[in-house]
Amino acid sequence: MVGSKLKGFFKTRSKPPRPKADDGDLAAEMPKASIRKIEGVLGYTFRNKNLLVKSLTHPSFLLRSIDQINNNQRLEFLGDAVIQLALTEALYGKYPDAREGELTKARSGYARGDYMAQIARRLELDKYLLLKERDRKAGIGKRHSALGDAFESVIGAVYLDSDWETARTLILKLYENLSESPVEKGVISNPKGVLQEMVQPKLGNNALRYETTAQEGDPHERVFEVTVFCDGAKLGMGKGRNKKEAAEAAATKAIAKYKKEQ
Repeated sequence: MVGSKLKGFFKTRSKPPRPKADDGDLAAEMPKASIRKIEGVLGYTFRNKNLLVKSLTHPSFLLRSIDQINNNQRLEFLGDAVIQLALTEALYGKYPDAREGELTKARSGYARGDYMAQIARRLELDKYLLLKERDRKAGIGKRHSALGDAFESVIGAVYLDSDWETARTLILKLYENLSESPVEKGVISNPKGVLQEMVQPKLGNNALRYETTAQEGDPHERVFEVTVFCDGAKLGMGKGRNKKEAAEAAATKAIAKYKKEQ
């Protein structure tokens, strides 16, 4: 029901919205040559260059500025919904005999932040993220969270600048028409569940324990560190923009270690 309503909403947006005046002249923040390179890699030319630049404006770039609303967080929110719908529709058609749970699992893998970050790296979006120099040196632009957000934001910008069909076509092109599964790309859709299944037969249901061992960064860019222990022994450590993401990263590393030790 929700999917059909969303689809109806996107389909009705046949005409691109007018650029809003409160966008400001964001395009001035990025060299025209960089804008052309990004458009070339995407295979899409923006009518409103401000939308593209906004999609690559990290929240820290405008921190404590009156223009803070012009960072990429709102576009990220929109892009996430557009990507989810495109993936849902494509998976529904690609696997006509799959049950809801199987489709949900597949979509979850493709929609994971680290998977989208891989696409962003392929597009070299990390080179064009607008960041404070100190944040760039700190490596914020290389993080899964920043790149995954940037990818969602760019898709949101393309959708606003064009229409649903254009955005959908671009998403599927960048996902290579779902020709390779997230697992084949090295992304595990449910690492905590997989780790539990590996450990449970030998050590029981309660052998694993996840603990938040550190957190750092400003409120807008908080990074959590979670460590997973197996029978009291450290098995893996991961970082993420929230505890869930950090725990999944820890489980992914623990899976690799556990397999190596068996």
